Amino acid sequence: MSTAARQNGFTLLEVMIALAILAAMALAMFTATQQTLNSKQSTEDRDEANHAIVQALNRMSDDLDMAVIVKSKDLLGPNFDGEYAFEGTEERLDFISFSHQRFIADSKESDLAEISYYLAPMPDDVGKQMLMRREAIKIDKNLQEGGTAYTLLEGVESLHFEYLDPKSGEFKKTWDSKSIDFNNQLPQAVKITIEATLPDSEDKTTFSTLAPVELLKPISF
Repeated sequence: MSTAARQNGFTLLEVMIALAILAAMALAMFTATQQTLNSKQSTEDRDEANHAIVQALNRMSDDLDMAVIVKSKDLLGPNFDGEYAFEGTEERLDFISFSHQRFIADSKESDLAEISYYLAPMPDDVGKQMLMRREAIKIDKNLQEGGTAYTLLEGVESLHFEYLDPKSGEFKKTWDSKSIDFNNQLPQAVKITIEATLPDSEDKTTFSTLAPVELLKPISF
């Protein structure tokens, strides 16, 4: 083969080098694209987890905003002793609220309901807990039982409540509206703190809100 003919083509070695360069570029592009997609998915998962926690805190705040002490046996029936209203510890909260939503038009249901918030173990994830919301439209002498409980938030590490005393301006660890200290009175606000581990994170993230209570004194009908 003449020198001129050899200069018009590529040798096998040159073709192999070119293919190797193309393969390396394709691999680099694939890796970069995969990393971008993984980063996008991770960001979306974290945003979704943040949104779920904020929604849970908002729901709890809405219920507490309409918390009430009701003193009326005529309204709530003979099973109600006329005094139940609000029982709160550091990890559990039970109270009566006007926040019940009726989904059937003209249904014979009151706006009043028993509301409870507490943590329960996740059945399919050892060591993890879920935030439960219990609602009972039948108000009776037991403020912690009855009705239906459902999961409001999964993957919760801890749940903590504090109760603002309107008299002292200090936060209390517990609150019982039937006790001597807080007789027939609701806290001015409830501080809610949730700890959760977000996706792709090993550290706990703390979320907190201060939920005001509007009606501090009992109402009668």
